[in-house]
Amino acid sequence: MLRLKITEAKQKQQKTIATIGNFDGMHRGHWQLIEKLNAVAKAENARSMVITFDTLPHEYFADQSGTIRTPRISLLRDKVMILAESKLIDEIVVLHFNASMAKLSPDEFIEDYLEEKLKIDQMIVGHDFRFGAKARGTIADLIRHGIVTDEFTEVKHNQIRVSSSLIRELASEQQLGLIRDYLGRNIRYSSRIVRGNQLARKFGMPTINLNLCKIRPVLWGIYVSYVYIDGVRYNGVTNIGKNPTVSEGKVYKIETHLLDVNTDLYGKIATVEILEYLRPELKFDDLDTLFKQMYKDMDDARDFFVRAN
Repeated sequence: MLRLKITEAKQKQQKTIATIGNFDGMHRGHWQLIEKLNAVAKAENARSMVITFDTLPHEYFADQSGTIRTPRISLLRDKVMILAESKLIDEIVVLHFNASMAKLSPDEFIEDYLEEKLKIDQMIVGHDFRFGAKARGTIADLIRHGIVTDEFTEVKHNQIRVSSSLIRELASEQQLGLIRDYLGRNIRYSSRIVRGNQLARKFGMPTINLNLCKIRPVLWGIYVSYVYIDGVRYNGVTNIGKNPTVSEGKVYKIETHLLDVNTDLYGKIATVEILEYLRPELKFDDLDTLFKQMYKDMDDARDFFVRAN
């Protein structure tokens, strides 16, 4: 369990009001819930807490059953950064969902985590909130344990119920404009830059690599991007996928070429903001064909930035 205090408690015995969920993508539906949590906490002079997970529960169960994971909209680092930047939350708690947690009954989860470890007094959750082994826990179980629980009713955005499932559906169609509307921002990925196979550097096209390991990203293809490193914004071309031409495709990667930049950035934290879709990720017959296409991608990206400015 990871606890990140955004603000310090005003008093020792201050009441805590929490919400809990995957919060994948932090879309407008999530923000409606967070804003209500903030308003209720302020009205009651209480601390506001968001409880989330990493690994996400559905990812854990997919791994256990040997099925492909549902695509992830946002990485944990981005989720935490976005929540912290909002200044609406006092504390973020990240629970590692594993075999032990999956076995907890609703009563055990409430007693072990909500009551003993986190000292939750009140919760705000969606009407369909479920928890505990086999998702048997409901709002009634929270109330039975003496946790005051409010049921949150979502407000639609432009007559649409915004959900993570909707964002994933739009991502499969590369509908970046609608995604931007429903998230309130572009999709972004933040992680530490790791060393790749150095192949692109040999062709005069060095890249920065963010290794996602088992996390399956919701976007897939070649994109125009902004990249933020140490407060500096760079223009880039980003490949999200498995690099099928040059790798065995066992892990997911985010690989970005910074336009007209060649500097050592290994080990730094980078945020890749996705701006526009260029084309699907393809497997080419040879490296010459691959890099010929990559140079064209660079030209297309430069054209985008000229139009944008």
